[in-house]
Amino acid sequence: MEDKPILISVKETSKLLNMSEKTVRKFTKIKGFPAIILPHKILIDKNQIQTWISKNYGTFKN
Repeated sequence: MEDKPILISVKETSKLLNMSEKTVRKFTKIKGFPAIILPHKILIDKNQIQTWISKNYGTFKN
């Protein structure tokens, strides 16, 4: 296994996607988004984000 983390925080994901943390948090509420939601932390699967975006491109509405 590599030294780089597979699961990243909302803050790290927002930087990676160049989006606000608020938008990333909205994504985590969408069924199928690659996230693990714990009581006080949200972890996002870094390796699955690009696939999820490709499948859902153009479908997100506020």
